[in-house]
Amino acid sequence: MNKRIFLLVNAVVICAVNLGFSQQKILPGAVSEPYFWIKSRNAGDNYYWETLINNKEAKVSAKRHGGADFNFNPSIVFDTTQDSLIVPLGLESKRRQTLFMVYKVKDSLKEQFLWTINDPQKIISAATNKRLVDLNKYSYQSYQEKIKPHKANIHFFQQNVTDSIAKLSSLTIGQKSKNEKLPPEEFKGSISEILIYNRVLSGIETQKAASYLAIKYGISLSQFDNKNYVNSLGETIWNAEKHKGYTSSITAVGRDDASGLLQTKSNNMIDEGLMSFELKSKSNAIPNNYFAFWSDNGKNLLVKKQKQGEPIGVSREWQLDFANPSDLSLDWNFNPAFIKGTLPKDTYYWLLVDYSGKGTYDEADSEYIRLGSTSSSEKLSLKDFDWNKHKSGTAKFTLKVAPQMFSRVWITDAVCGVASSGELNYTIEGGEAPFTVTVKKEGSETVVKQWSQAAKSNSGVKLASGTYDYIVKDGKGNLYSETVFVADKEGTFPNLKSEYLLTDGNALLLDASKDLPAGNYEYQWFYEGNFIDDNPKILVDQAGNYELRLLNAQECKTSKKIAITTDGKEITDSSVLILYPNPTVDGKFAIAMQFPKKTDATIGIYAVTGSLLKEKKYSQVETYLHEDQIKGASGMYLVKITSDFGTKTFKVIVK
Repeated sequence: MNKRIFLLVNAVVICAVNLGFSQQKILPGAVSEPYFWIKSRNAGDNYYWETLINNKEAKVSAKRHGGADFNFNPSIVFDTTQDSLIVPLGLESKRRQTLFMVYKVKDSLKEQFLWTINDPQKIISAATNKRLVDLNKYSYQSYQEKIKPHKANIHFFQQNVTDSIAKLSSLTIGQKSKNEKLPPEEFKGSISEILIYNRVLSGIETQKAASYLAIKYGISLSQFDNKNYVNSLGETIWNAEKHKGYTSSITAVGRDDASGLLQTKSNNMIDEGLMSFELKSKSNAIPNNYFAFWSDNGKNLLVKKQKQGEPIGVSREWQLDFANPSDLSLDWNFNPAFIKGTLPKDTYYWLLVDYSGKGTYDEADSEYIRLGSTSSSEKLSLKDFDWNKHKSGTAKFTLKVAPQMFSRVWITDAVCGVASSGELNYTIEGGEAPFTVTVKKEGSETVVKQWSQAAKSNSGVKLASGTYDYIVKDGKGNLYSETVFVADKEGTFPNLKSEYLLTDGNALLLDASKDLPAGNYEYQWFYEGNFIDDNPKILVDQAGNYELRLLNAQECKTSKKIAITTDGKEITDSSVLILYPNPTVDGKFAIAMQFPKKTDATIGIYAVTGSLLKEKKYSQVETYLHEDQIKGASGMYLVKITSDFGTKTFKVIVK
């Protein structure tokens, strides 16, 4: 028996408003001819299956169902206690099928049946939301998925099977077999569209059908073998190579008449309800095969310091591709309930847009737009906003948090040993003139420079290398301040890379002193803009932005920015390691350890510099409770457990 199986998991949803399509025959991605094709439709609160292919053998219920919203499209709530859907696959020795199923489960952590293929006596194969199972061989193939499984997915399956004898087979959706005791549960959730071909589609056919479903239902194709999106003509409408670094949560609005697709409003189902764009036409005529896409860098929505000279904000950035004929515009909506972190009082959300699409956010190419107050839970919105002001056809944007008046600062590095060779440049956002600008030595009242101006920007304020407090006061008494560092162009630079990857939950030792020329140095480590240590070595187990400031004997000050990313994985075994309490008030803590089998284990307590403070070794333990105490000053410590099953590092805070 030969069998080919391909998988597609996770796409994005988009809303459809039918303004009328041409009289051509509508097919998904213009791929003909489906053997079976149904999708959800609704009339008010009543939801029904709509059959788009006249398959007389497959009987689809015409009864009313419960329903739900799936990226502004209807979706039937599938109740396996009373709903059934069986598709006969015929009586042949050769079974060739291609299947797409758009679904959303209530609980993505539970394994649930999507379908089973059955002959009259038994189940031949099955698919769950976790894996494919061949019950003839009792083998399975797990889906490739991100660490956090998604509720909404496009399931994709192909088979090309030849049996020695022709057998009657059928496909059953969602239900658990009553004859065989298999561990997955029956399907619980909603189904929006099912598409079956009685042949194996070619690569471009698969891509066209998948793109149609992905755009309609907001499920990103980023995990599909061919990541590009194509229209019904086979033309590439979104190219992954041109969006490097921005291939997460791919979403679109647009129109494709041959597919019957008109998606005018969409959000991504990974973060359903976070952000949406709505495409509008003044003449109520969106052109056929017109699309606008957006995607992001996959980073988090935690508000923190991101970059010197900019207010606090989120790490996530979006890229929007929108070449707008004068007739078209986009409305933007964002739900601030998804924002994490403590927000300062009397601040606002600000949208920072780079109209060049480069992502450099240079002053000439970018703009801050003030949105709603951070004290309000109302959604943020922009109506008929011109995202294509510089006519580049693409823009990048991110979200910041700042007062009604703040300043964006950028620094020109100094020349070591040359006074006032560095430059402070700034633009004031918000506020009312006149503005008083003060530059002080960090942490002191020593004023280096002070002046007043009516303009909102200034370039080339001369400074020597060092750390300064920069303060702006406007005509109404509003104050804004931040600390800036002016580095030297020349000096000593550490032998450290600009990027590192944390793998399998393990910590990483960064040694700034390695391979430096002999001499005396001073070290300052910063994490997300905050000082953390003054030792040459630090043990890193957190993703984020780090900076090392290095002072050599000639008092040259250099800066090295280091980006730490993670593969998102924990230790790749079935060990259970739990540390509690954390934080700890008196340094006392416990570690509950459970390993798959007996192993030698070592527990080490480290300072954040990486120096070992204490160690305990165990021989051949399987389940054990380790109790310990960190006897030291308040601060952060690292507790590392090493066994035959890998290494796990906890960051422990002693208050």
